[in-house]
Amino acid sequence: MAEIPIEKKSGSKWLWILLALLALALIAWWLLDNDGDDVVEYTDETVVADTVPVATSMLVVGESVDLDAVEVTGLAGDMAFYIEMNGERVPVFFDQVPTPGDATEGEYDINPGSILNIEGEVRSATDTLPANADPSILGTSQNYIFANSIEMVGS
Repeated sequence: MAEIPIEKKSGSKWLWILLALLALALIAWWLLDNDGDDVVEYTDETVVADTVPVATSMLVVGESVDLDAVEVTGLAGDMAFYIEMNGERVPVFFDQVPTPGDATEGEYDINPGSILNIEGEVRSATDTLPANADPSILGTSQNYIFANSIEMVGS
C-alpha cells in the first residue's frame, strides 16, 4: 500500500475568525437592541406612590383593584372606611364577622392613618352592599371598592 501524506491546512483559523465575528455580532445585537420594553425611571426629591391612583369616576365596575400602601382617611362603620384617590374620597367596604366586646370588632383593627394593601373589585353604588352596611356611607360616590383582602402594613 502506498502512503498518502496528509498536510494540515491553515484554513481552520478562518473558521475561528468567522465564529468570533459571529459572536461579536450577536453580543452587539443584544446590547443595542431597543424593543421599547425598557422602563424609564424618574426620581427626584418627591415621593412617588407604588400605584398610580385614578379618579373614582375612572373606576370601572367589575374591575379588579390591587392598591399598595394606601392610607385610611376616615372610618365609615364597622366594615367600611374611606381612602383618597386623586383628591376624591372613595368608600371601601369589606366583609368580616364582628366580634362582640372586642375593640378590633373582627379580624381588622383599621383606624384613620392606617396604611393598607387592598385587593378587591370595583362595584356600583347600585349593587347590593355587604350585610349591615349603611348605604349613606356611599355619599355621592357612584362606585365603591369591595375589599377581598386587606393587609395592614403600617399605622
